[in-house]
Amino acid sequence: MTKIIACLDGSSLSSAVEDTACWAAQSLNAPLAFLHVIDQPEQATSSELSGQIGLGSREQLLNQLVILDEQRNKLAVKHGKLLLEDAQKKALQLGLIDPQRLLLHGSLLSTLDELSDELRLLVIGKSGNEHQNMQHTIGSQLESVVRSVQAHILVATNCFTVPAEYLLAYDGSAIGQKLIEKAIKTPLLKGMTCHLVTVDKQRSDGFVQASQRLQAAGIEVIEQVLQGEVHSTLLNYQQEKQIELIVMGAYGHSQWRQFFVGSNTTKIMADSEAALLLIR
Repeated sequence: MTKIIACLDGSSLSSAVEDTACWAAQSLNAPLAFLHVIDQPEQATSSELSGQIGLGSREQLLNQLVILDEQRNKLAVKHGKLLLEDAQKKALQLGLIDPQRLLLHGSLLSTLDELSDELRLLVIGKSGNEHQNMQHTIGSQLESVVRSVQAHILVATNCFTVPAEYLLAYDGSAIGQKLIEKAIKTPLLKGMTCHLVTVDKQRSDGFVQASQRLQAAGIEVIEQVLQGEVHSTLLNYQQEKQIELIVMGAYGHSQWRQFFVGSNTTKIMADSEAALLLIR
């Protein structure tokens, strides 16, 4: 059975990731697993560590490094277990049934690749430990995860608020049509008001049809045709209307292609104060 997997690393966003994942699990009525990956750093070679020191001193140094690595790994495992236990307790308190704990070793990308068959939705914070105190930035691994993971991705930012509205970034492409279908079908967005937004010079026929399809499915739609630079225009609208969730395609094939796969994707993830749902 596929599940929601929430990535926890102990950063300041871990609590928001937990809350976001619990909300998603309840909305989708899906199993939830919390994942913590202990990264395995590359070991320096003995020649890099020893330099010109004597053989006896070199062996003593390497033995000490082995002991330190063992201690570091034990502490990392203990920290990971506590992190996952706290997340599991929170999920149980919110009424979720049997949330799982996954404590694994390796790289995050390789671990997610191994779990790909089990993955329905990935929940991850926009920044990790290294960038948790930096505004307008994303974690070093997030863009790689967005490019690599084939499941839908929910990016948590700051404190989580249960969304009542979402901004759907529509560009008229094939992925834009898929976004409309997802908005209609997914329980994750059920009952929310949809701000259907495009950054274009005019209200295209495709945009009108997208709005009509949403409304025919019983979704309340607020249409907005905006002009300007894509990522800043969308974020300015989101902030002005205090919309809690942005829904957009992870890939596009129109004039917005660079927005979806290039530097603008990084910009909107870095600058957004709202959670983001990235649709495949």
